[in-house]
Amino acid sequence: MGLGIPDLQQMNMCLLVSWIARYHLNEEVLWRQIVDYKYKTNSPNLFCCPDKGASPFWKGVLWARQAAQMGYAWNVGDGSRIRFWEDRWFGNSSLAIQFWPLYILVNEKGKSIKNAWDGNSLKFSFRSTFPSTLMDLWWEIVSIAESIVFTDEPDSPIWTFNSKGQYSVQSLYAVVNFRGVKPVYPNAICGLCIPPRVQVFLWLLSKNKLLTRDNLSKRSEVSNKS
Repeated sequence: MGLGIPDLQQMNMCLLVSWIARYHLNEEVLWRQIVDYKYKTNSPNLFCCPDKGASPFWKGVLWARQAAQMGYAWNVGDGSRIRFWEDRWFGNSSLAIQFWPLYILVNEKGKSIKNAWDGNSLKFSFRSTFPSTLMDLWWEIVSIAESIVFTDEPDSPIWTFNSKGQYSVQSLYAVVNFRGVKPVYPNAICGLCIPPRVQVFLWLLSKNKLLTRDNLSKRSEVSNKS
């Protein structure tokens, strides 16, 4: 399927994310060790390191990571690089999102799994005593922690926007450019060398899904006044 003329800003962001993928491929390469030392990217991971004092190029990479983080999930290894609440390692979203009423009360935000769970208890304190209605959520969190199996391997990120589990520029660009939807175009449309948003427009037109007056009237959103 042709994507037409690319949006250069979005394409640039996707290309910068490829550096995040390269960063995770090999711990032994010298440039990664320099990055870790200079930018504290292992405290606990690249997705939460500050951009203060970063070079213009690295600031660009850290800007792009905001999109990259949406596509990465984590496999738990030794637990040292995954933030217990903020990173996605259990379910389809972070525990911060799944258990937001608890997360907003937690004092130790950004704590790694390794530092949060010792195999017996969770090491968190809260800003205030939470009501009994939240206790069920807390015991769910404890049950999730009890399911953790640590290994001697480092935590590893997995790219979730394609079936291979490895980052590709095309996979992120498709998600960003089509708002997470992979359109299926008629053959006459997909072969046109036009901007993707024009392709979307033509696809909606071919399906009679444009917000024309007759389609809006089906939703009772058009005034009867001429």
